[in-house]
Amino acid sequence: MLARRLPLALALLGLALTTVDARADAPASAMARLLRPRLGRHPLADPRGRIPVLVPLPARADARSLGLLPVAPGFGTVRLAPEDVDAFAAEHPELSLLTGPPRLPLLDRSRRWIRLDQYREATSADGMGADGEGVVVGIVDTGIDVTHPDFRDEDGRTRIRWLLQAGDPRGLQPALERAYGCDDPSQSPCAIFSSVEIDAMLAEELPGLQRDITGHGTHVASIAAGNGGPMVSQRPRYVGVAPAATLIVAAPSRPGDGFDDPDILKAVQFIFDRADELGMPAVVNLSVGSDFGPHDGTSPLEVGLAAMVGGERRGRAIVVAAGNSGALYEIDGEGPMGIHTEAHVSPHAVTRVPIRTPASSNGYGYVWITFRPDDEVSVGLEGPGGEAWIGLVDPGEDAGYKGDDGRTTGAVINRLANGKSAITADTNSAVVAFSGAWEAGEFAILLQGRGDAQLWVTGLGDVSPSHDLGLQFTRGIKQGTINVPASHPGLLAVGCTINRVSWRPHGRRTNVRLTSVEGELIEEDSACYFSAAGPTPFGVAKPEISAPGGFVVAAMGDGVDPRDRPGGLFDTPGCPDDEPCFVVDDHHAVASGSSMSAPQVTGAIALLFQRDPRLSQADVTEILQAGARYPRGNVPLDAQLGPGVLDLEGALLAHWRHQTEGGEPAIDRSWYVLSSTYARPDPSWPVWGTVELRRSDGAPVGGAGDKLTLSLRGGVVHTPLRQVRRGLWRFAVAAPRGSGGATLSVDVLYDGVSLGARELPIGSDVWMASGELEAASGACSCAAPGSVRGLPPGVAASWVVSGLAAAAVARRRRRG
Repeated sequence: MLARRLPLALALLGLALTTVDARADAPASAMARLLRPRLGRHPLADPRGRIPVLVPLPARADARSLGLLPVAPGFGTVRLAPEDVDAFAAEHPELSLLTGPPRLPLLDRSRRWIRLDQYREATSADGMGADGEGVVVGIVDTGIDVTHPDFRDEDGRTRIRWLLQAGDPRGLQPALERAYGCDDPSQSPCAIFSSVEIDAMLAEELPGLQRDITGHGTHVASIAAGNGGPMVSQRPRYVGVAPAATLIVAAPSRPGDGFDDPDILKAVQFIFDRADELGMPAVVNLSVGSDFGPHDGTSPLEVGLAAMVGGERRGRAIVVAAGNSGALYEIDGEGPMGIHTEAHVSPHAVTRVPIRTPASSNGYGYVWITFRPDDEVSVGLEGPGGEAWIGLVDPGEDAGYKGDDGRTTGAVINRLANGKSAITADTNSAVVAFSGAWEAGEFAILLQGRGDAQLWVTGLGDVSPSHDLGLQFTRGIKQGTINVPASHPGLLAVGCTINRVSWRPHGRRTNVRLTSVEGELIEEDSACYFSAAGPTPFGVAKPEISAPGGFVVAAMGDGVDPRDRPGGLFDTPGCPDDEPCFVVDDHHAVASGSSMSAPQVTGAIALLFQRDPRLSQADVTEILQAGARYPRGNVPLDAQLGPGVLDLEGALLAHWRHQTEGGEPAIDRSWYVLSSTYARPDPSWPVWGTVELRRSDGAPVGGAGDKLTLSLRGGVVHTPLRQVRRGLWRFAVAAPRGSGGATLSVDVLYDGVSLGARELPIGSDVWMASGELEAASGACSCAAPGSVRGLPPGVAASWVVSGLAAAAVARRRRRG
């Protein structure tokens, strides 16, 4: 076994490149050898063997003069071969170099849930449009099927004004391709097309465009802005929220690859630049994300995105899917397992945090650990079978591991934000990475010191069996699973609710109906069991709102119909007789995920911009929150859905219809939600509350005055009650130091009548708050790998549904 200091190489192996001095015992040749995985290309490299690098720019620095492409305010990018990283770092010692695993796509009736028809009727009465005309809807995703009827007008012309896609430049827009680095060998190659070129290709019936081979981007785009296909149907049925919006689409990654952070930033910048050129407001949808990052809004990707919509940048908004990482699983009776956990760390003992792993022939995993700013925690890595791969690494230090096979490697990068070479300037974090081959069993993160650790795990590569859940903490929690880039407070994150539980597959006489693994019927308008939840590590409430995303009908791209090509987005297990059941006609199909929730909100913001193009990101967020409704179905955890579900009519009443000022709130129609299920014994660590006051007809109520009060026992007021918008109030509470093991009682009252008292346990982490001290100390029970049925062997979702199980519902006939 080999453990040594390999600062720069370790960072590349795992995730973040940091500009630190090369050590004598880590020559460039040794670093380069470690950077190459055993089957060839580095796991973070593109097809040309280059690693995407994102570079925060020093103040007043010019990106292009440093050999970088500017992709967002304060950020540049370059792609480097592993062997060139040391030279570039030495040439630019003032720069920090960052990279990481790619972000991935996050996987009709919804108009009823979001009250779209009521909004259109009321807006029509005002003499205003409600179809998104004059607004750009931007989609950054896997691509779009330009031939699909939902993106063409009655005459068959494209509705896509601009398209940027990965691949070799075509030279049709040479100036733009040069401006966005498409023809620069040190950047991601790309091609740019205008509507003129797209129409010419459509006329030839041989579009020279990259196909959306997954269908994800096509489905997402049609939810936000599809027109239902008037060129093939006189009465379009599956129409998006903003069917007259101008589409600008960016597919910055090659088919089948994930999305590198620099490419996401370049794609969003491209959309906003084109919208500015058109003189239109723009809202961009990002149904992509991952579990890699600090989850506190400080990742370079999130900072770069927020810079494009923050401050006085009116007429711009970014909507991000909250993610699908909220699922918890039981495996062979052990669990709950999930991708997120937390632990209070003591200097007196090593805390062991186990990670269940299937066998891997060529896999790799990443664990991001976020600490409080003043915490100091040492971090180590234990391999499968209890083998000590890397001992405890002190804050500010790095260490690595190389197995006897020469192919299995590990790294710990423990960086503080207090001057000891932070991973990024604003976060106190550590990263653990490993790659290679191993048997099924457990990895474990080892922690010792003083602080509180929030951990997220993600894994890629070849595992066995292929349908296994992958890397999972053996004691996972749902709270805090919000994805990156959805964790930034300036970006609008969207959670998921169930849109429908029954539909009729194309060509069948009977419906299919969604059930749980136990055969129980699922309730519409419930929280999706997988929807990622807030808050962020330091208490920021997330998501900002929720929308229908479970089982949404939208466009099915060319080449992804499971009846012709098995596998893919619309060929989900659980259909009766194992026959595809998610296709509803030749052009549309059913899919699920927070990916499908986000474009509902994107389309809604396009309608708000159509009414007032001067609105800002903060404005549209508050308006939608003020108009939200509480879902009718099952909501086990408020932190999954935010203040409520998208309601366009409510948004109209909250912001523009001032007659709603009068009237008293109806207690049975009003509610409040808290950002966390427990409180920490730290007055600087808030639990946020959001209050929604409604009249008996559901309209938002303003001007509650002194009648709205906050009652608190066992805690302190962090932020007093304040009105944000008509119908919307916020407050924050916290627990005092030394109160661990006690209870914080919270209640909101209107004119002395309670909206529902809450009891929050107080603890240093969720396990201590719930009294599970054994789990808090790291002595977690370990799940053995087991046999699988349906989901991975022996796996069941901890509550609600197993995935997409569907049972045929035959029509019953009356006898006699």
